[in-house]
Amino acid sequence: MLATNNTDQPWQGGKDPFGVNWIATAEGVIPESGKILFDDIADWKKYVRFPDVDSLGIEQMAQIELAGFTDEKRKEQPVAVFNACGLFERMAAFMGFENTLCALIEDPDSCHEFFAAMADYKIACINRYIDAYKPDVIIYFDDLATARGMFMSPKTYREVIKPYHKRIVEAVTSRGVIFNQHTCGKCEDIIEDYVEMGIKIWDAAQVCNDLEGILTKYHGRLIVEGGWDTSGPASYIGAPVEVIIEETKRCAEQYGKKGNFILFPVIMNEKGHAFMTGDERIPALIMTWNQVNKL
Repeated sequence: MLATNNTDQPWQGGKDPFGVNWIATAEGVIPESGKILFDDIADWKKYVRFPDVDSLGIEQMAQIELAGFTDEKRKEQPVAVFNACGLFERMAAFMGFENTLCALIEDPDSCHEFFAAMADYKIACINRYIDAYKPDVIIYFDDLATARGMFMSPKTYREVIKPYHKRIVEAVTSRGVIFNQHTCGKCEDIIEDYVEMGIKIWDAAQVCNDLEGILTKYHGRLIVEGGWDTSGPASYIGAPVEVIIEETKRCAEQYGKKGNFILFPVIMNEKGHAFMTGDERIPALIMTWNQVNKL
C-alpha cells in the first residue's frame, strides 16, 4: 500500500503529489470538502501538473514493504499491490462529483484528453510497481457506482472512460500480472466490459448486484471477491460475533460453492475497518469460513 500512498492517495491524510488535500476518517480518506482545483474540465491543463515518477519513492517503498519477504514466502503467499484513485475518482478529487458528472456529459472531448493523460501517468506508476514489487496482482481502485446504480450511464462509461481503463488493464496483463478491479456499488451493468478487457478479479462485490448470476455466468473467466452484506447487521459497529459467524456461513453456502469466489468481509469497529485496525471477532470469522468452505 505504501507506493500508492506516494503516487496517488495518502492513506493517513495530507496532500497528494497533485496538491489535493485528503482528510483521514475512520472509514478511509476523502478529498477535503469544498476544496477543488478547478470546476471546468476544459481548464484541466492549467491546473494539473504531473509529478516526476522518479521522485515518488516507489522503489524505496517496495524495499520497506518486502523486507524479509523471501522467495520461499512468495511460493505460499501472493503479492498484491494497491493502486488507488482511478481515472474517475481522480477527476472527482480535482473537481468534485457534481462538476465531474456534468463534465462527462457536457464536455466529453476534454474528458478524453484528461483521461488519456492520466492513464499515461497511471501506467508509468504501475510499471514501476511491477518492476519493484514483482506482484502477482495489481488492485486498481475506481468506484463508479452507488448502491442503486452507476454514477453515469453504461453508455457514457463505455464511450468516455473505458478506452483509457482498457489501456491500464492491458498494461498490467501484458506483463503477466493479474488485474483486480475494485468497484463498490451496483455496477453489474459493466461487468461484461470488465471481463472483456481482461479483468480477472472483481473486488468488493456487494449484494446489491446479482452475485449468484455473475458467478455462474462468468465461471472460469472472473473471480468475484466480496459477498458480505455491507449494509446489513454484520457490518454494524459492534456487531456480535454470532452475527458475524452467520454472515460468514451465508457467504460460504451461497457463493463459496460456486468455486470462483473469494470472501471479502467488511467488519467495522470504532477505529475503522477491522482487518486494518485489528478486531477480536476476526479469528471466529476465519475459523467458521474454513469449517464451512471445504473444496
